[in-house]
Amino acid sequence: MAAYVIGVDVGYGNTKTSHNCFSSGVKKLPGKPPLATRVIETTEGFYAIGNGKVSVQKSKTEDENMRVLTMAAIAEELKKTGTTVADVHLGVGVPLTRMGAEKKDFVEYYTKNRRLIFKYEDVQYSVTLLSVDVFPQGYAGIVSFMKDFHKSALVIDIGSWTVDILPLTEFIPDQTRCKSLPLGTITCMNDINEALRQNLGQEADETTIKEVMIYGTSDIPKDYLDIIKTGLTSYATNLMDQIRALNFNSDLTQFIFIGGGATIMKHFLSEADKKNALILDDVSINAKGYEELIRHKMGGR
Repeated sequence: MAAYVIGVDVGYGNTKTSHNCFSSGVKKLPGKPPLATRVIETTEGFYAIGNGKVSVQKSKTEDENMRVLTMAAIAEELKKTGTTVADVHLGVGVPLTRMGAEKKDFVEYYTKNRRLIFKYEDVQYSVTLLSVDVFPQGYAGIVSFMKDFHKSALVIDIGSWTVDILPLTEFIPDQTRCKSLPLGTITCMNDINEALRQNLGQEADETTIKEVMIYGTSDIPKDYLDIIKTGLTSYATNLMDQIRALNFNSDLTQFIFIGGGATIMKHFLSEADKKNALILDDVSINAKGYEELIRHKMGGR
């Protein structure tokens, strides 16, 4: 039986694989629900996946939510080929600033139970984790794109809760200058809804705001669209100001935007700031990077 290489990027907002993305909400159910869509069944019970977000924790290894989300992600990947029994080389990630503190915990978290037997959407899966590799988020995602980078570059990974900043000098990470800013897309959505409440007495749901984030527009009423676009433009401008305040010069340093919030910069960053920027708006970039690094480690298999 051929082994699968699967990268899973479990974020507080979304869980991503190389082919799938779903919200990271996990809710334990009192019993079997009437619909099996996005439902995991383990020996511990039933879990609904994909509504809302997981709460921010000191470490994602504190509870079973990350494992449940990882099982759902693996099942989504295996589902494409109709596979239900599989050996898997798993790749996951933590922020570079947390690698020293969390890498060992992540490996132990996943390897304490290498055999995963569960149901996903009423289909039984049996998965054996042959290996678990933990990579630095952000850096893992951009390795294959480095040929397009300048000698001085700054990787800016825009997630739901944080923006992680990784400087590169001649393609080597400068770990002494890594930063994690509490400026993720959640803060942007909150500010937009505050503006909507003040101006229209209403709010927009996350799906509506995300549509404008991803595509730059929407067919919603113009008064809503204008406020949302103004909020996204303000977010892009503020983020650039915050990064410059850390003494990163966008004239001399190439800014590389990745992560779920990269689409905001694609549509709402000023043209002047785009001149020395590279926007990699593939939400699965980290998961794909984990897989590429595992295959490289295995000799290109």
